[in-house]
Amino acid sequence: MEFGASFWYKSLPTPFCILFFSFTVSFTLFSVLLFILRLIKPWCNCEICRSYVTQSWSSEFDNLCDWYTHLLRKSPTGTIHIHVLSNTITANPENVEQILKTRFENYPKGKSFSAILGDLLGKGIFNVDGDSWKFQRKMASLELGSVSIRSYAFEIVSSKIQTRLISLLSSHAAQKGNILDLQDVFRRFSFDNICRFSFRIDPGCLELMLSISDFNKAFDLASKLSAERAMAASPLIWKLKRALNLGTEKKLKQAIKIVDLLAEEIIKNRRKMSFSTQKDLLSRFMGTIDDDQYLRDIVISFLLAGRDTVASGLTSFFWLLAQHPEVEKAIRDESDRVMGPVGQSGEFFIPESTFHRFFQV
Repeated sequence: MEFGASFWYKSLPTPFCILFFSFTVSFTLFSVLLFILRLIKPWCNCEICRSYVTQSWSSEFDNLCDWYTHLLRKSPTGTIHIHVLSNTITANPENVEQILKTRFENYPKGKSFSAILGDLLGKGIFNVDGDSWKFQRKMASLELGSVSIRSYAFEIVSSKIQTRLISLLSSHAAQKGNILDLQDVFRRFSFDNICRFSFRIDPGCLELMLSISDFNKAFDLASKLSAERAMAASPLIWKLKRALNLGTEKKLKQAIKIVDLLAEEIIKNRRKMSFSTQKDLLSRFMGTIDDDQYLRDIVISFLLAGRDTVASGLTSFFWLLAQHPEVEKAIRDESDRVMGPVGQSGEFFIPESTFHRFFQV
């Protein structure tokens, strides 16, 4: 019996043995660490924390965000606490204004938050506090507030709408019974715009065939896996997986490598083109920053901001519009009145509009 067991072990492939050994060691270390943590600080046993740790919420909700939304709607204060993470989540308008505007400096993201997104965002504006955040925000505000930059951005967006977005929508509308995912279209539209505006490159995501670039897929995957780190019952889980290069952390590392390659190429090309004479946002930052790693972090942050926030806003706007046909009619009537029958567009028409104040095209 002993000889048979020994022979069976020896017959196993080496990679399998290494993987099995790594998993065994990882599981043992993780169990010991969890035991020590519970001795130091016992986990909360409230309903929310219990559901979070056991992931029982997943039987009713597709993702963590939907579950949080459900809890926030039930909360009389619009605020919930997840004690095992030492996190407070709020949707109370007064709290949000206090945190993001009135007393923003009193609510730093902190090391725990920065660690979760650090591999992807580095020292970009969404992942830093203090002087570094102030510097990036000041630079971005000064540039984005200038007339020349706004005009440049308007030219890019107008061109994309006329040459690609309308063509794509018209093509799909002509096909009877065809279904088009508008959220996906808006994400592609936003990604093309931010790349052109910030870096003077055109990834061509908004084509009629809707092909997806390797970079776009890698960026999506890196964003998703980085965010999923926050769902771990303990930061030790994803940190251990990262150290051993296993599972989702291995995929994240590979995705970030692709993202880094494009960011490096963008910076390198901009230096070759004499960035001092260019209008794009990256060139403005390169005039004051020499550290390529820091520039890489800024590039990634602008990609994230310019794509996902705009796409979410557009998707929500048209979804709400579909729920209120009377508002849609009012906007169409106002467009005809302000822009004329030809359908002229421009920022100079916006001040005359009532419904268009919060939505510029």
